[in-house]
Amino acid sequence: MLLVKLLNLLVFSLIIGGLYNLFFGIDSTRTFLELQNENQELQLKNKTLAKENNLLETGIKSKQKNDAHAEKFAREELNLIYEDEHFLKFKENKPNEPQR
Repeated sequence: MLLVKLLNLLVFSLIIGGLYNLFFGIDSTRTFLELQNENQELQLKNKTLAKENNLLETGIKSKQKNDAHAEKFAREELNLIYEDEHFLKFKENKPNEPQR
């Protein structure tokens, strides 16, 4: 009879401990729901970043294939010229700076 009472007490304490962990412990349902909400927000941000990334990739690919864009980049950013051309560079004067 004493053994049955001890086993019942052990089972009851295990059930109480499990329920406590389920509702208030580290792996509680509240924590699980918070993690699910955070996961949904991160997935939404990931989708928008993936769309932006795809747009940038298509823009880069189209510009790489376009010779006019490559020439414009070479002239404006790299200051490259053709063999028979002359490069002119103008000095910018600030409005408050005295002229020489």
